[in-house]
Amino acid sequence: MAMSTIPSPHNFDVSAPVIGCVDGSSRSREVALVAAHYAASVDRPLILYHVIEHFGDPAELPDPIEWKLRRQAAFLELGRLRDSLPEQSGEVLLEFNEGDWLTALADRVGETDALLVIGAPGSDEAATTAGRVAMLVAHAAPASLLLVPAGYAPNIGARPRIAVPIDGSNFAEMALAEAMRLARQLGAELLLIHVVPEAGMTDFGPPAIHDLELRVRLDRRNEQAAIYFLETTRRRLIDQGYMVRSLCLKGDTRTALLRALSEEAPDLVIMSAKGQGGKRCNDLSIGGTASYLLDHLNGLIMLVRPSHDAMARRQPIPHGPHDPKQGHSA
Repeated sequence: MAMSTIPSPHNFDVSAPVIGCVDGSSRSREVALVAAHYAASVDRPLILYHVIEHFGDPAELPDPIEWKLRRQAAFLELGRLRDSLPEQSGEVLLEFNEGDWLTALADRVGETDALLVIGAPGSDEAATTAGRVAMLVAHAAPASLLLVPAGYAPNIGARPRIAVPIDGSNFAEMALAEAMRLARQLGAELLLIHVVPEAGMTDFGPPAIHDLELRVRLDRRNEQAAIYFLETTRRRLIDQGYMVRSLCLKGDTRTALLRALSEEAPDLVIMSAKGQGGKRCNDLSIGGTASYLLDHLNGLIMLVRPSHDAMARRQPIPHGPHDPKQGHSA
């Protein structure tokens, strides 16, 4: 596998680039525009990236003439995309690789803290090759992701709203930090969402009276702790100059989040690839809640994965002492 680069007029640091993954389809321009807008918003370098895939027998080398023509066509298409971007996009580096998308992206991001921008498949595209590749990248790529839904058009002129599901985990705090950075750049409103799941108890037959009482106490305790956490986080961000709203919901985390996000219709959802469950599933690259929302939510979603050294240096953010007897406000 060999990677080629079309240099930009000036060199720039690509240690944390925004990489727009363009496949030559009609979705490529949507992906390129979103990648350019985000890169300009957070002052990160932009790379338009294409992989020339070999669909024949892996043991057979492709026809050299056909391969040369495909390489030339890839360069021309990337150049046209770069030229079509708004002037405020800044410098753009063009790269293409050869092989398959997953291997190529894993090699490309390496030790960098890149953000991959890819086109999320629509409901009628999930079974197509492009749709499968998009979902495989979402589940397997080592970098953070920004998934662009089919037909996406940015909300021009209105104040953007960014929704952030949070659960108190270090993973979610990293997603919130990314949302804060983008909200500061765009003057966006933050919407913090937390779902309090029902307290789980092992059942071996009908519950006893004291089991029901314990479940009620657990539910009440969890709800009070969640309200305190959400309100403390909201006030902390307001004190830093952010516009913030919050929602505290109860029920199944996945369906409650999907319902709230569908009703609120934010311009962008920023969430961590894992949540509290990530502590028990270190071998999984993406948690169940994130996977469910990727499959069901039709909107712009950023999936944040920890940087290579962030978890090692991450310190919990203190939220102050908590005494349930003192009450809560939301």
